[in-house]
Amino acid sequence: MKTVFKLYRSFSKISFVSAGNILSSLIGFLYLTAAAKTLTLEDFGKYSLITSLLVSISKLIDFGTNSLYVAKSISSDNDEIKDFFYSLKVLLSVVTVPVSFIALKWLNVFDANTFILFTFGLVSYGVSYTLYALFQKNEMYSHLVAISLLPALIKGIVATLLFTGLIQSSVNLLFGIFGLSIFSTIILFPLLPQQLRRFTFHTKNSFNMLKEAISPGVSLMVYEAWPAVNNSIAKITSGFGDVGVFSLANKISNIFYLISISIFTVLLPRNAARKKRKLNYDFKESATLALLILIMSFAAVAIAETFVSNVFGEKFENSIGLLDILIFASAITAIQNFIENYFYVEQKTSYLGSINVIRLITFLFLSFLFVPSSLLKGLAYANLTSAILGLLVTVTVIKKLEGKSVKI
Repeated sequence: MKTVFKLYRSFSKISFVSAGNILSSLIGFLYLTAAAKTLTLEDFGKYSLITSLLVSISKLIDFGTNSLYVAKSISSDNDEIKDFFYSLKVLLSVVTVPVSFIALKWLNVFDANTFILFTFGLVSYGVSYTLYALFQKNEMYSHLVAISLLPALIKGIVATLLFTGLIQSSVNLLFGIFGLSIFSTIILFPLLPQQLRRFTFHTKNSFNMLKEAISPGVSLMVYEAWPAVNNSIAKITSGFGDVGVFSLANKISNIFYLISISIFTVLLPRNAARKKRKLNYDFKESATLALLILIMSFAAVAIAETFVSNVFGEKFENSIGLLDILIFASAITAIQNFIENYFYVEQKTSYLGSINVIRLITFLFLSFLFVPSSLLKGLAYANLTSAILGLLVTVTVIKKLEGKSVKI
């Protein structure tokens, strides 16, 4: 009975965060739909590329430090961890600017306006990521939902204006709103506990924390760069048109990534608190949630294809054939993503980078094999195969660390 109650309590929190994230995603998808319908296929492909690039590069500001901060600040009593965390956010934000310049130039999508908007977007994401970790650590889940909902509401209003023809769309307009809407989360800063609103800047000790974050940071970058890598491969092998087709299918399948983030958000502080009380990691809870995600993926396949056909029509009909493959790939990756909080709780994050680099190398190798002959479908199968491998490697490593005595 105690186990059932514990699962219910976790599930209710996960459901709340998931509902908030999915609502935000649905509103965001309305914005994506407005972009897809009002831009040409080529311009939508360019928009998809630079937005996925912004999200990917912005994750350098996180670089694994968010989850590391949450786990360490809960399982230990070191108050200076907050100062190191804030200091790292400032330092990592500076690093993203030259990286963005190089990436935009390399993909041949650079112009002054795009770069300026890109930089402001990075600042916005930096604020959002910092607030997210601080609210997660304190299990302030309604505030976490607000972090995703506030920008979504702004994009929802703009989408309505686009559909009604009150404003005219362009790549830079839509991209600017996409990035700058995230800065609205700054209004949540006064809601932080008083002790978290100020910090002392540290350099040396912050770099020590960064060293510990390198492996999970690499892992995070692999996750977050995945859409941009997919879009870049589609662009290099075909063109912006195929980027738009693949990006739409990928966006729909990514609902499972939102669910995995919600699960990770709730389980990390809970299991970190268990660690502090010298209790074992709760594998039974993770296994139950993994099974639920797999069941949901089958239902999603049936719904998604009808949805794309009815909403987008012939313009994106090539996306339909990719959906079932990408949905299963996303569901499997989601399971891997949330069970990885084990490594943060047990402070064995050095394995994370290797696990996901193996997954990325496998994906790139399979893309090299499949894409020339099967194009976008080959890219989708490369995603699915590498997702299965990533989950198998993750489970194998956990079993090894637990001495093959994982109790479910």
